[in-house]
Amino acid sequence: MTEKAERIQRVNPPGAEEIARAYKFSQAVVAGDRVDVSGQVGITSDMQISEDITEQARQAFVNLKTVLEAAGSSLENVTHMTMYYTDIAEAQEVDAVFSEFFPERYPARTAVQVVSLIAPQLKLEIQASAVLND
Repeated sequence: MTEKAERIQRVNPPGAEEIARAYKFSQAVVAGDRVDVSGQVGITSDMQISEDITEQARQAFVNLKTVLEAAGSSLENVTHMTMYYTDIAEAQEVDAVFSEFFPERYPARTAVQVVSLIAPQLKLEIQASAVLND
């Protein structure tokens, strides 16, 4: 392993190891003072998915917060996020939830409509980049 590779930390918070292993990814990767978070979806720790976009969004943001904190960062340090929607018309409902988690100091954001996500009932996936806490 190279010296650079040794400086890269893979982060899988408690409870996320199984899904990370099954789908072959890390919930986040820390390199230098940056954190890249894999797409977070509205799945609870007991693998439940609400049919409601608002509840999926709220759970996705909770999951994002959990991963960021496990990586040594926080929602306040998010610099960019990409939000993947299966129906972009639901963006306003998601924005209301977004405002609960980001009441100010908004990160750069991109919204994209996709045909589907990893599970057919999922409506939203949130990918983010952040800097580490001081």
